[in-house]
Amino acid sequence: MVKRKATLVLLAIVLVFTGCRGGGEKPATVSPPRAPGEVITLEFWYSLGGSSGEAVEALVAEFNQAHSGIKVNATYQGGYAEIMAKVWSAVYAQETLPQVAHVGAAPLLGDTGAIVPITDFTDGASGIDRSLIRDAFWGYNSAQGKIWSMPFNNSVPLLYYNRDLFVQAGLDPDGPPQTWEEVIAYGKALTRDTDGNGEIDQWGLNTHTDTHWYLSAMFLENGARIISDNETEVLYNSPEAVQMLELWGKLVTENKVMPAAQHNEAKSDFLAGKLGMFLASSANLPSFLEEASFQLGVAPLPSVAGQEPVEPIGGASLVIFQNEDRAVLDASWEFVKWMTSPQSSLYLSTKTGYVPIYKDSLDWPELASYFEENRLRRVPVEALEYSYAIPVFASLGTSDGQLRQAVEAVELGAATAQDALNAAKTAVDADIAERLQEQE
Repeated sequence: MVKRKATLVLLAIVLVFTGCRGGGEKPATVSPPRAPGEVITLEFWYSLGGSSGEAVEALVAEFNQAHSGIKVNATYQGGYAEIMAKVWSAVYAQETLPQVAHVGAAPLLGDTGAIVPITDFTDGASGIDRSLIRDAFWGYNSAQGKIWSMPFNNSVPLLYYNRDLFVQAGLDPDGPPQTWEEVIAYGKALTRDTDGNGEIDQWGLNTHTDTHWYLSAMFLENGARIISDNETEVLYNSPEAVQMLELWGKLVTENKVMPAAQHNEAKSDFLAGKLGMFLASSANLPSFLEEASFQLGVAPLPSVAGQEPVEPIGGASLVIFQNEDRAVLDASWEFVKWMTSPQSSLYLSTKTGYVPIYKDSLDWPELASYFEENRLRRVPVEALEYSYAIPVFASLGTSDGQLRQAVEAVELGAATAQDALNAAKTAVDADIAERLQEQE
């Protein structure tokens, strides 16, 4: 295992999911003798809390009940950032790792040598037909030409809206905006000074804090690219990308439908009925349906006029760690395969805001029946027609952070879109160059 300075390891953790490079050995193909009937115990770290975590626990319990020779101990290890920090720490301190973990940006663990490429299992004797799963999900779990992890809980961004405020503003609640130009028009109708004190207290639009996710989708919709083919530089200071960040900035400065740098408050404002439209992950849909005191509307992410929509995949995946015992690896795969089966994907998608990973999910009778009573839950699944995997590269965490800074600078009028994206590119390219130099 390659060693790095502690500061670089901590930096990777703080940036959330940036990659580190290193060596590693292939898993052994033999197993030590076992007594007849001996149970293989697997440790499983997972990162979903609340009702989503309860769904994960239920799947694990059902697996244990159906597999007498395998016992899985599931342990919640915090959210995506927390669990990845624990994994990185264990990898580089050569501490004990679980057999299976549930992490975001999972492919970035590939270069550490700590995990087994998932295709070693999917394409093996006890494998699966990978063509049944949407291509975007495999892309989301790939890095440098290898598929490292198994799709599990995945989400897409959605446009949530307050149907009651739409009606009050004279907008059709059954006809939400489909393009960014329509978002501006709707936003102007929804933005109001409700108490007449000269200050806006009901905004038309805002987004969750993961602004880099929505901006990246806008880049892609407008024909911009995120990174070069050889992954040596990011490309989002192109004219096509700058045009999208300029559009974002005009939502605040020119069109005045979104407050500047108030994304931390956006979710609570939306649920309080003070925000007409809100961009956030489909993972929020179940809680919004429970917490909203108004009639909730849901629509796909808006697109650039004349261009196809892009629904970038989010969420987390399952990884299998290297092990000298072949039987443990095989048991780990049995568990991962079961957790990501069509039956488990159906269960997870009806109990959480995550989407099924299979291409034919809209044809499942059980899901069709569920949608009849939960029609809004169909929206993110239909949006998968335009699903897209944003490239996973070693400096992705740095890149996401720099894009969030670029958004804030433009919203606050501290930089032009071109200057903000030039600064982001400079920082990320330097990070990429440093990582490449470390490999030499």
